[in-house]
Amino acid sequence: MTDPTIVTTGGGARRMIGKYQIEGVLGEGAMGLVYAGQDPDIDRPVAIKTIHKHLINAAGNEDWLQRFAREARAAGRVLHPNLVTIFEYLQEDGIPFLVMERIRSITLEDRIAGDTPLALGEVHAITGQVLAGLSCIHDAGIVHRDLKPANVMLADGGTVKLTDFGIARLTSMEATGAGMIGTPAYMAPEQLTGQDVDGRADIYACGVTLYEMLTGRKPYKGGGIEALFDALRNGEVTRPGEIVPTLPEALDDIVLKAMHVEPDKRFENALEMRAALAGVLPAADATGLINILPSARPRHQPPGSDPMSATMLDRMSSQTLRKVEQHLTTSLGPMGRIIVRRAAAGATSPEQLIENVLTDIEEGPEKQQLKLAIERALSDAPLASSETVSEDQLKQLCDLLKPHLGPIARVLVSRLARKAASPGALAALLAEHIDNPSERSQFVNAAEEKLR
Repeated sequence: MTDPTIVTTGGGARRMIGKYQIEGVLGEGAMGLVYAGQDPDIDRPVAIKTIHKHLINAAGNEDWLQRFAREARAAGRVLHPNLVTIFEYLQEDGIPFLVMERIRSITLEDRIAGDTPLALGEVHAITGQVLAGLSCIHDAGIVHRDLKPANVMLADGGTVKLTDFGIARLTSMEATGAGMIGTPAYMAPEQLTGQDVDGRADIYACGVTLYEMLTGRKPYKGGGIEALFDALRNGEVTRPGEIVPTLPEALDDIVLKAMHVEPDKRFENALEMRAALAGVLPAADATGLINILPSARPRHQPPGSDPMSATMLDRMSSQTLRKVEQHLTTSLGPMGRIIVRRAAAGATSPEQLIENVLTDIEEGPEKQQLKLAIERALSDAPLASSETVSEDQLKQLCDLLKPHLGPIARVLVSRLARKAASPGALAALLAEHIDNPSERSQFVNAAEEKLR
């Protein structure tokens, strides 16, 4: 495998930034790039963010770089579980780099765009941690200025982390002519009009983010500057409860207070808003992101529908799901849980689940070992109940099938038992999964003998 060629903001190619080995580009936006890197001293993965050279030049270069360095180091001193940690600031060839924690996660933006709406407990779990992170940076004198769902990371284990707070003020170039920094749909009125801002601008952005979590849409049509100014002039904001009638009225009041046009009429600080939410929303889910990540689970099947159309995420017990996740997290880290859930949500059979899980893993001994481990985990699942086949008959068929298919036999028996009209019909369905003709015949004969 050849080393990746990394295109930097200066147009050259990099494989090193300072002491850090560059592995690839994680993303690129209007402000700059984010590289995937590795700290060689402690063998730690890092993310390295930089700013486009043309923005630095427009900002006044040397003076701006000095201010960037000063405030980046200040941001690096702010440590909190709900903030992405900044490890180091460095410069090369007049380009600044922020070295920070690299985490396996999805963004809140991805979650909102998912197939299922957020439950109120999930909204509380996420928003409460966002406000805790904001409180920390506000106490340090830092205003985020670009809080939005894309900058809220949902990490495994239930932790929510804010990112980009370390360069929010640093990249505030409105006064230098390099362009407005921030996302208009989430920007407070005073920020849009170029006035001085404090932590209450982040409260406003949190209110907009909360509105979007509750309703699945932004409060202003189009979400742009013109739509926002028009809404502000008319004072018209549709209450979340008018879009989702089941929402508590008190929750509407919290959202609209956070989004008030006048900063003095918003929550005074993040902890005040957090306390208000705690009095209205269900207790925050502390069981981990396994319950916070978007579930692709379809709505309940209508009566009489074919149970075989349900996904593996529907049919697996939580115990079996955890066992499969455990094997993948051992190999891939916390992201393994996300991969398993997505694979299960898109699979209607154990074989398809295994294929989905392993699809992006390179061929080799590790992949084969992982396949066997997942099969064993699935084989430990309890046999499904059936009105036409007794528990003892299910066990007998499972024992007969194992020598031919291995641990996956148990899952296959449970799956097909739901559609079999009789024990003999189930045996015939199972036999179809044995490729070798002689082994298939051997299984059929043994099944007939057992089921007499």
